[in-house]
Parts: sequence; structure tokens; C-alpha cells
Amino acid sequence: MKNIYEVLRQKEADIERLKKELQALRAVAPLLEEEVLTEVQPAPPPSARGYTAPQPRPAAATSTKPVWP
Repeated sequence: MKNIYEVLRQKEADIERLKKELQALRAVAPLLEEEVLTEVQPAPPPSARGYTAPQPRPAAATSTKPVWP
């Protein structure tokens, strides 16, 4: 059986580690948000790029039964 004080000490160490990680993430999050907002540019509409929609394929002339591997 584990010593209750050792378990408690480990849990407290885990909490401190998580607090430091959260503090670091909170410091970096605004920087990452700025980076994403400056990099993301809306794409032009499809008509402006000369995009044409794919044409539907004709129905297959073979059997409509499913083929199982």
C-alpha cells in the first residue's frame, strides 16, 4: 500500500506542473492567435479563379450489385 503523504506530495507536484503549463499556454495563445489571423486570407470565389464544377459521371452500364472484397 502506498504512503498517503507520498501520494499527496505527488498530486501537489502534478498540480504545480499543470499550473506552470497553463501559465505558459496563456502567454503563448494571444501570439498564436495573431499569427493565425494574419496568415489566413479569404480565398477568392470560385468564379474569380476560373473554376468550373466537376461534371457528373454517366451511370455505369454494369450490374448494380455491390462488390464485396
